[in-house]
Amino acid sequence: MINTNIKKTKAVIDIGTNSCRLFIAHIENGRITNKILKLMEITRLGQDVNKTKVLRQDAMDRTIETLKRYRKKINEYGVEDIKVTATSATRDSKNREDFISRVKQETNLEIHCITGEEEGKLSFSGAVSEFNEKIMVFDIGGGSTEFILGDKNNIEYIESFNVGAVRLGEKFFKEKDNLLNGEVWVKEILKKMFKYKDQSFKLVGVAGTVTANVSVLLEMEVYDTDRVHMYRLTKKDILKNLDKFISLSLEERKKIVGLHPKRAEVIIPGTYLLLWIMEVLQRDEIIVSESDILEGMMMNEQ
Repeated sequence: MINTNIKKTKAVIDIGTNSCRLFIAHIENGRITNKILKLMEITRLGQDVNKTKVLRQDAMDRTIETLKRYRKKINEYGVEDIKVTATSATRDSKNREDFISRVKQETNLEIHCITGEEEGKLSFSGAVSEFNEKIMVFDIGGGSTEFILGDKNNIEYIESFNVGAVRLGEKFFKEKDNLLNGEVWVKEILKKMFKYKDQSFKLVGVAGTVTANVSVLLEMEVYDTDRVHMYRLTKKDILKNLDKFISLSLEERKKIVGLHPKRAEVIIPGTYLLLWIMEVLQRDEIIVSESDILEGMMMNEQ
């Protein structure tokens, strides 16, 4: 009898507006059977893209240096099946083709610049595997936030909004915090979401802003994925963190236990965005998932 099980090692890279991440794992029949390596570096590729619509030279350089290190790791593990996606900052920039061709030339990695909807589907497929009921996943990125409502069998609603932690920070937190205008701007963009406030679903948050809020709350000196995954984060928890963030200078925030120093600049706008999303959907608690676009990419055979 022929064994139809397909086992392979795969590498996926997610190039976001704020961070660049690598995930290497064994997969079998579209399921992750062994997580080998996860790396994250904050490269801030999307620095000033909201204002200029152009990727900065230094931001591209930072990201490409990280991709060179990831390429080396991929080679060390002998992985040939590689998928690379780029999201909000790249798709919003006028010079994205320059960046994509430079990456190909300098790292031999081929970038697929995905739409907001594709990004949302991948994030949802990564998170939904843990749940049997209806969930709404939201993925706060640097430049955009995706909302996906559905269950394991069906996606009912999916949309990507051009609001993220970096975009919000550059627009309203650059010189003097302009909270009220920031809140009005966010809630105007997310006004479509108000109609879901009375629906029954579990609200699930993925990506760096929500996971950082857990690691800060639990004062993790070493980041522990298992403790973060499926953590129930309350509004009270988030407000406690926010009080800490806003009471400190940027240099002081870089020293907070549980917070990556390079995330210190965007954690305040990101945390406000998280709170405003919960207010729009009238939820006092979210479930934090460590399974996101990376797991979605890993399980996606296309």
